[in-house]
Amino acid sequence: MNDAQLLRIAGQELWLLPESAAWHAESRTLFVADLHLGKSATFRARGLPVPSGTTQDNLQRLAALVQAHAARCVVFLGDLLHSKHAQRAASIAPLHAWRAAHADLRCVLVRGNHDSHAGDPPPSLDFEIVDEPWPVAGAPGLVACHHPQRAAAGTVLAGHWHPAVTLRGPARDHQRLACFCLVDGLLVLPAFGAFTGSRPQAPPSGSVCYPVGGGRVWPGLRID
Repeated sequence: MNDAQLLRIAGQELWLLPESAAWHAESRTLFVADLHLGKSATFRARGLPVPSGTTQDNLQRLAALVQAHAARCVVFLGDLLHSKHAQRAASIAPLHAWRAAHADLRCVLVRGNHDSHAGDPPPSLDFEIVDEPWPVAGAPGLVACHHPQRAAAGTVLAGHWHPAVTLRGPARDHQRLACFCLVDGLLVLPAFGAFTGSRPQAPPSGSVCYPVGGGRVWPGLRID
């Protein structure tokens, strides 16, 4: 995978993918964070002119990833649903259709702060709902969370930050890119959702950021 970056952490090999997901090949598990399904519908319900179709776009991209890697499991690192509005029949129908097309796929949701407000997905979706920290099955030393934190059991994979890094050129030009952020036993994934935004603060000092752009994940940049 020339467009991805391979990390060796906690005794495991983890691929950082240009689709803003992480892949553990040994257990055939995909990790994605912060889909925020139903966010655009929530905003439109409040009278805000935001684009439609983002939920369908997110799920199509996820379906393509599952197929490309022949994944057996997807671990959602929190904030699958944006709000209670996402539970309405019209808003959640695309997720039901996606789940029906992937009925044999194990889906694990680590509750995030938005999930706590939105409520758990309905039982008909057959998601395993867990609280953080959750030791990843088939990947000893990896721990799934939503909120970035440390865990004695191993390296934490988390979301919540929507991390991004600003790259600057010699002519005062700059480009802001979503990134994976690795720091002290913690890997924070970029937001997978198409309508989420990214964290305005710089990644923490001492972290290594892997920018995502141009259809690839770029080599790590140390943040001083």
